Amino acid sequence: MGVSPPRGYSPKPPSGSPAGGKRAQKYSGPASTLTYKIQTAIIAELRQGATKRMAAALAGTTEARIQNWLRRGREAIEGGKRSRYTEFVVEVERAQAEFQKSRVKDALDAISDKTMDGRGARWFLAVTAPKDFTIPREATAPTSAGFGPVFEFVTPDEARAKLDEKLATFIAQHLKAESLKDAPPEPPSEDGDGD
Repeated sequence: MGVSPPRGYSPKPPSGSPAGGKRAQKYSGPASTLTYKIQTAIIAELRQGATKRMAAALAGTTEARIQNWLRRGREAIEGGKRSRYTEFVVEVERAQAEFQKSRVKDALDAISDKTMDGRGARWFLAVTAPKDFTIPREATAPTSAGFGPVFEFVTPDEARAKLDEKLATFIAQHLKAESLKDAPPEPPSEDGDGD
């Protein structure tokens, strides 16, 4: 039994020209040219805390395109040139710094005003700029139930050597325990008690 097509569906394309003599609608992809309109839309979103990916989507382009425009702008800056791309680099960095500065202010206000909760601002800063807003962890690695560090970076050869060492230690302990279990009981001592 076949499935009937939905109501109003015709397998034949409509004949004739589109209504009103207009051409068929063009479908466009993401914007590939940095225009003033796109630049201002991206900058406005970044000032409000959007990520580059979010800002790109809201402005009608892609994050990859934004990264390309930023790369072109940085190359022009290094070459001592000025262009829309160099302006874009400066504006993007300024917008991100303005939003970050507002989160720093929130965190500092929360330190002096105990009624405020600054954890969200501190978390945001630690995630978005870890080099600037996190404290380096100490070199000591956490241990797991006395078995050494939870994570340890080693080469495959070092891992094999440690595994062989641990296996040899385990086998030696196991054999010792088995030999003690299988050993004959010691005869009672003869110290003259005469039972």
